[in-house]
Amino acid sequence: MIIQDVLKFTRYVGRLKSTERSGWATNVNIEDAESVADHSFRCAVLAMCLGDQAEMDTDKLIRMLLLHDVQEALTGDYDSLAKERTGPLEVKKMERTAIKKLLSMLPGDLEKRYLLLWREFEDHKTPEAVLAKDIDRIEMVMQALEYEEAGFERDKLETFWSDSENRIETTIGKELFSELRKKKDQMRQRL
Repeated sequence: MIIQDVLKFTRYVGRLKSTERSGWATNVNIEDAESVADHSFRCAVLAMCLGDQAEMDTDKLIRMLLLHDVQEALTGDYDSLAKERTGPLEVKKMERTAIKKLLSMLPGDLEKRYLLLWREFEDHKTPEAVLAKDIDRIEMVMQALEYEEAGFERDKLETFWSDSENRIETTIGKELFSELRKKKDQMRQRL
């Protein structure tokens, strides 16, 4: 019955294709913002490229980033304001409950394996988890740049840059952030 289990799980995960990344709507008033699935896909592609470049366990890194927001299929996406209102500890509790519920749909070996990866990302202690978190932030900054290029208000988008800049820990993450910042500055000089 593994086929039925996988189908059930992936149908739930499919909800992420229509789960909007709420920070864009809340902070920038973007009506058709990227989905959580859009974000996770580009994170996984970044993980593939950066993991290989950094000679890390790329497979683990990709899997971690594919799983990092899966719980949002049940909880929805909480931006920083919603997390503040709800309480960060309460949001974490809801996320843990949701990931356990989702992963329990899978056969036991997959459930355990994927839950360990999700927890590793959340604990942020291994080199892969640190890079994964940086990739999560870098992808958000990439999206902020693209929204600015599309004409959305740069002052409202600046918060995504400032929230990320000092939280990126890896050398490659800092290099990527710097390169994206240069692109943003060049674009603004042309205007």
